[in-house]
Amino acid sequence: MRNTFLRFALCAIALTGIGTANAGNLLENGDFAEFNGNTPIKWQLPSSVHATLKYDTSEKPEGAVGSLKVTLDKANSGQGQVLQKFPIKPGSVYYFEGWVKSDKGLSGFVQIKLFKGGKEYQRISVKESGSGWEKVSKEFEVHEADAMAVLLRYNQKASLVGKSVWFANMSVVPANERVREPLKISLLEAIPTFNSIGVYADIVGDMSQNTEGHMVYREKGATEWKPTLGVVWHDETKQLRGSLLNLNEKTEYEVKVWMTDENLPDTPPPAVATTTTWSSDVPIGKTIYLEPGVNTEPLVITEKGTADAWIRYTGAPDGTSILDAGGKANNAIKILESEYIVIENLTIKGGTTDAIAIAKSSDIRIRRCDISNWGNPGTLLPSTNKRWGKGPFYLDEAGERINLQAGVRVSGGAERVVVENCFIHSPNGRATSWANGHPLGPTSIILSNSEGHHVIRNNDLIGAEEHRFNDTIEGAYNNKVKGGPYRDTDVQGNIMFFSNDDGIELDGGQMNVRMFNNWIESSYCGISTAPTLYGPSYIFRNLIVLEGEERGATNFAFKIGGNKSPEPGINYFFHNTIYSNSMGLRGSNWGKGPTPVQTRNNLFGLGVILYPQKALGDFDYDMLRVNSMDPAIDPWQANGVVGVEKFKDREAGDYRLSDNSAAIGKGVKLPMVNDDHRGSAPDIGAFPVGADPVFPVRKDSISLLPMSGTIEMVIGEGNKKTEKLTVNAPASLGKHWRVITSSPWLKATPETGPCDGQPHEITVSFDPKNDKDGLLQGAVTVRTDGGYNRSSFIKGYVKPKNEFIKIANAVDLEYAGFTVLDVTNGPVPQVLQAPDRRDASAASYIKLPVTIDKAGTYYMHALAYIPGPGSPGHDSLRLQIDDGEITYWPFGKSAPSVWRWHTADINKEQYPQKIELSAGDHVLTVWGRETLTQVAKVALSNSSIPPEKRLIPGLASAQ
Repeated sequence: MRNTFLRFALCAIALTGIGTANAGNLLENGDFAEFNGNTPIKWQLPSSVHATLKYDTSEKPEGAVGSLKVTLDKANSGQGQVLQKFPIKPGSVYYFEGWVKSDKGLSGFVQIKLFKGGKEYQRISVKESGSGWEKVSKEFEVHEADAMAVLLRYNQKASLVGKSVWFANMSVVPANERVREPLKISLLEAIPTFNSIGVYADIVGDMSQNTEGHMVYREKGATEWKPTLGVVWHDETKQLRGSLLNLNEKTEYEVKVWMTDENLPDTPPPAVATTTTWSSDVPIGKTIYLEPGVNTEPLVITEKGTADAWIRYTGAPDGTSILDAGGKANNAIKILESEYIVIENLTIKGGTTDAIAIAKSSDIRIRRCDISNWGNPGTLLPSTNKRWGKGPFYLDEAGERINLQAGVRVSGGAERVVVENCFIHSPNGRATSWANGHPLGPTSIILSNSEGHHVIRNNDLIGAEEHRFNDTIEGAYNNKVKGGPYRDTDVQGNIMFFSNDDGIELDGGQMNVRMFNNWIESSYCGISTAPTLYGPSYIFRNLIVLEGEERGATNFAFKIGGNKSPEPGINYFFHNTIYSNSMGLRGSNWGKGPTPVQTRNNLFGLGVILYPQKALGDFDYDMLRVNSMDPAIDPWQANGVVGVEKFKDREAGDYRLSDNSAAIGKGVKLPMVNDDHRGSAPDIGAFPVGADPVFPVRKDSISLLPMSGTIEMVIGEGNKKTEKLTVNAPASLGKHWRVITSSPWLKATPETGPCDGQPHEITVSFDPKNDKDGLLQGAVTVRTDGGYNRSSFIKGYVKPKNEFIKIANAVDLEYAGFTVLDVTNGPVPQVLQAPDRRDASAASYIKLPVTIDKAGTYYMHALAYIPGPGSPGHDSLRLQIDDGEITYWPFGKSAPSVWRWHTADINKEQYPQKIELSAGDHVLTVWGRETLTQVAKVALSNSSIPPEKRLIPGLASAQ
């Protein structure tokens, strides 16, 4: 198949292949041999020059006659430059090539500026030089530009005075006139996991934007080759890379890669590689049983098995073994310089830093384990270091901040580690929130500077309101290629609840990293890919319900990078279902410029795509609410769907498509991703019509439905609403199951039942002793004695016994500055809208008078609508109690195009804001802040739960 994916990625890359002399150079005097005084002929200097320029025949790259030497004489602000500007043909592709050498620190580099009608149109940077001569080159499209300038740039700091930078043999030619070295695939590697294969084609020769890479695959023995998503070029590593997806385990596959280029006389020969995907079953050569009962000595494993005889560690046959190292050692289990090890169905507790630590080891499988109670809880104390910020932080005995403590740590030298079917929960500590700066705290799994090639699958990674994770799965060394999963890693089938930052950090190299079939809920961000230093990464068929961190604040479901790295890799987002209370996707989280991103067939039930960088973005065939593509530019979402998806039953966690959904049959075919689609075209989102209600999909797993439940309680009166969960555990998964709740306020009965393949009912309720009020969130996990798990998400609403509420339509109150608007499908016929100027909005107000019979703590609420696009400019108000201070009220949930109740907080100080009122008359004034914010109702109550806990149904837009 013709690979449009590769062509998309090549638009942004620097091509530094070895080339030869190029005829037709558009740069005059590109070898700098002709000089006029201090200036090379045809080149321009700024009016004020702080450097000496000369033609240097003694310092030059091989094959050159001489070079331009620039010596800094005097410090100056900004970058020094020597430039040449010339006309070009719009719509053309050009190739730049040159040589640069710098004294230490001077950092010589080349910048290309494109102009249209005399105005700057685009800037293109070429790689900075090192200490020796370094060849730099770039092939690029000029689009509508009609002129180009080549700028030779260098640093002008005072510390660099007297140092020099050299430039040699600069040329710009039409790309089709380059003299190129023939292309060849020197090595083709296929790196398997259970269900995927990462493909790497090492290339020699000169690549071009006209070069297209192609990849097909088939099972060994089959005759027909199948299409793929193709391969992408990465110039720094001189590789074409891509992944095969949704493969069968324990199956031999062939993959073929080849290239075509209309400007080359000969087609390079294809390359074929063969590999076999992993098997879930490994041959056990020796089993080591723990003693029955509680084992308190940490386990240190340095043994080495073989591929034909793995060494297994497990509990005593009677099932009573528990490894509880407490605080005896840093780790309950330490695996060092080992190979072919299985840790199976153990209950593991303790370790002062990590429960399990794996380093300098390969072929390790941690499966069906119950891992908890690791790390140092610390003490919440004010900051003791100005560099940390205000805090408070959880500090250890030495006064250091506690962070990066994991249920499973995979670190330096670790390769081919599998963590599967584990229940990782209840760390000793808890993460701080964004109110204190970037969260710090425990994590379920951390991938830290390892060798990659891991699989994290079918785990229940469950934090709690009392023990939130920082990131549920964390990647350390985010700015390094080996950071996070690094390469050839699958994250699949996991349930991930309760983090104060990301559900997962994929940040790092992300070479053939795949994230699919996962459920993330109750986090600040969903999936972070910032940065993608190499790429590509594939994020598909995930469910992300972005409820927010512990304060309810939300950010991005997809947090993607920018252009801080010189050649960022591409992220592919396919068939995800997103319900984000803020943004669905946002760029520029690692540099302010663009990064390659492509979306197809994603369902944004709520949440905006915000990508102001424009370049390198490719968004289409997604479904979003109205005004949720920001900016709304052509051709983005040319085939997209605008509408509101109601889902089967969102309150029950059933995000399958509703009957007659606008998403049905509106997707695009994607090889390997939706080959089995029904109808003429695929459905949009993670759940095609006919999908199983149990998600994530796990082979032969426990069923626990509904996926989400709601319970209610009135303090002093007990439960008002319970939730019924139905569990069905096949006999193959064990003899019996038990129920574990994430928090002490949460109760489930019965606590045990049989694995018999039959449905059994569990009643979930509040513990009668609960005295916490407001919205509480938790999880119920069912685990079998065979070590298999399944969790449901529970929301609990607790109200005071004697509930007080004063609620009014905004238009019926005293107001000034706001404008009355008629709305369609809104909660009330008329609403108030803030002015379109910020200064006017700041002077606008709505006053709510109340009479309080009983002094106490109260909460302010507003039913508001945030228009889009540009929702970040409309998502706040201010609040004043009587004649007191006016405080900033940012909306923690800022998704546009939906009416929602917002409860007041004090920015970064208190959420929700606790308003202490005495008995008597009071006035609460809601002040405007940003523009065009709409308010339908305001309310005061003695409960932090909004007057209506659900979103107002339907699409409400002001007319």
